[in-house]
Amino acid sequence: MRFRFGNKEVDLMLGKVYLRNTEPAEILEIRAKTLQVLEILVANRERVVTKQELLNCVWRDVVVQEQVLVQSIKEIRDLLGPDTIKTFPKLGYRWVIDIDVLSPPAHKSKVHLKWPVISFLVCLIIGCMVYVSINFSTSSRLPKVAFLPIENAMQDTLHDWVPIKGMDQLSQTLRLQSLLQVSEVDDVLLAVERLHRSNLTHEASGPQYFFKLQQALDVNLIVQTRLTGYPQDLQLHYTLHSHLGPQQGVVLAQNVADALTELSHLLAQKYGQTTQITATQYDSAFSNQAFAKGVNAYLQRDYQAAIALFRSALVEQPNMLAARRYLAASLANIYQLEQAIRLLRGSLQIEDSVQSKKEHLRANLMIGYLLINWPQASDRQAELLVAEEYIAKAKQLAQSSQDKLFIAYSYEELGKIKRLQGQFSEATRWLLAALDYHKSFHGRYGQTAALIELARIAIAQNELGEAKRYFAQAMEIANDSKARPNQIWVLLAQADMYRDLNEQSLADTFAKQALEIAHQGDSPQLIARVEAWFAQVPIHTVN
Repeated sequence: MRFRFGNKEVDLMLGKVYLRNTEPAEILEIRAKTLQVLEILVANRERVVTKQELLNCVWRDVVVQEQVLVQSIKEIRDLLGPDTIKTFPKLGYRWVIDIDVLSPPAHKSKVHLKWPVISFLVCLIIGCMVYVSINFSTSSRLPKVAFLPIENAMQDTLHDWVPIKGMDQLSQTLRLQSLLQVSEVDDVLLAVERLHRSNLTHEASGPQYFFKLQQALDVNLIVQTRLTGYPQDLQLHYTLHSHLGPQQGVVLAQNVADALTELSHLLAQKYGQTTQITATQYDSAFSNQAFAKGVNAYLQRDYQAAIALFRSALVEQPNMLAARRYLAASLANIYQLEQAIRLLRGSLQIEDSVQSKKEHLRANLMIGYLLINWPQASDRQAELLVAEEYIAKAKQLAQSSQDKLFIAYSYEELGKIKRLQGQFSEATRWLLAALDYHKSFHGRYGQTAALIELARIAIAQNELGEAKRYFAQAMEIANDSKARPNQIWVLLAQADMYRDLNEQSLADTFAKQALEIAHQGDSPQLIARVEAWFAQVPIHTVN
């Protein structure tokens, strides 16, 4: 982006300020971090940008004092004038000077008619030079990219192949989709190993580490990734390390292959051609970065921070349905149910499209889930009927798109509703149908939720032997894939059964096993869930 005000012209792509009242024009350089602060303020000049937002975006990987931001603001004012940025005490800063956004300058050749032949020859030579420059130096202007091994944060063994094979797939796909140079996997692994042997091991996520890695590999861009989520509902978090500092984002996908292809496509679009960043593109990048940070905060159970980040993302992209969904989940997890449901209902009003159909499906399913698990109304039966309407709509959307996973989820929730209504035969039919869908997936452990519900139906009918059989099946499937969350759900469901039977010793035994598994997985959500069982505090979390 380039813009002008007064006698100054600023090029945010090059990080330069041109003073037009001097002859020749004086050119001033903008320091990298200060440039990032300026980019954010100009792109968001219609609002106040909080200090914390700026610190999180520009100095994400470094523990810094607020003084570094104050210094960057001072540098901007020294370069561009003291009245360009207004300070809002205890809140943040806002760019307040009107600017003229400039389009790329058009280069016109001046032809003197007096010398038409000479002019023609000059133009021909220049054209040839430009052609040669484009064809032979384009690759040198494009950044060289290195992918690090993917961090596998999936709580199962089905994705053990992802770190290296996924890294290789990213490298190969990006080569096919763009002209970008990509480091060989073996070269990256060797460079990482050498750095780990050095004294930088303890700084393996700090800026010094990535700077050294860039030097070792002779690359401009290092891509760090982490895979998390659930089968058929994955998140691929990425951080782009370059001279401009780290930039974050997240890709949502049903499977690993789609996630890797989508990330390669994003990189090819972002770096594969030399185009200037427009304000719209910058807003989108900012929203995706805020969204990615919000998801990270959500996974750490820091719901207040997540709420602030998701709301920041929605300032720039109010129709970002994934951010609305995560915001609703964060609100629900701190028991602000009315706000959560109102937000999800608002998502259903946003114009339907290919991209939003899946989110509309999720919104219907989540509203039904919240009504089932967080009773609010005085008339519980009426509330369950409303929940059933939303789940039925989710089922209809899933069936229309042949989304087997969400068909199974819808069937499970319908089975749960029928169990709560005391209609055990109908509940069993829904759950057995859900099991059939789950059996068609590569990951078997999706079956555990339906098996737990079938066990609860058996308990309600005082068929304890049948309940234990279902629990045994569920645990066998969870153990087979070493899926820690599913192991914990099965153990806590058994603990609930024995506590209801006044067999507290057995109940505690199962719950302690669940707590041990939660600590092994080092998951704040799982640990909190098991600790809530011991405290006898009702806790529900939206995954």
